Amino acid sequence: MEQSTFHQFLSLLEFKKNHQLKSSGLNYAQLHVLEEVFELGEARTLELSRAMSMAPSTLIGILDELEKRQLITRERQHNDKRVVIVRATVEGKKKVEQHFVEDNNFLNNIMKTLSYEEQEMFFELMHKIATGAKQTEALFE
Repeated sequence: MEQSTFHQFLSLLEFKKNHQLKSSGLNYAQLHVLEEVFELGEARTLELSRAMSMAPSTLIGILDELEKRQLITRERQHNDKRVVIVRATVEGKKKVEQHFVEDNNFLNNIMKTLSYEEQEMFFELMHKIATGAKQTEALFE
């Protein structure tokens, strides 16, 4: 792939990321955690930390901010006070749903130039690349 085409593609993805961070009012980590909570319906903090490969201390800081913005609720279990259940609020769900609408609009618009077969091939190749690039640090070696 030509270097300039590669950089144009990366710029397109960077534009998408920046647009969605601006429209949501959240940073990338906050939006990602909120999306994960939304997808799971409810989650224990420890399970969420593991699912996202995030240190519990980092996750707690993000959850504090999301709770402050009333996008999630946290509830301690009555029988075990160490267990905290996290759920998205109505406002949190709306924010994630808007994020999904934006994702779909973006994807539909960038795919307009491709035939159905090319779109299928594009997604197959993206999946292959994403699953093959498990060790992200090693990508620059």
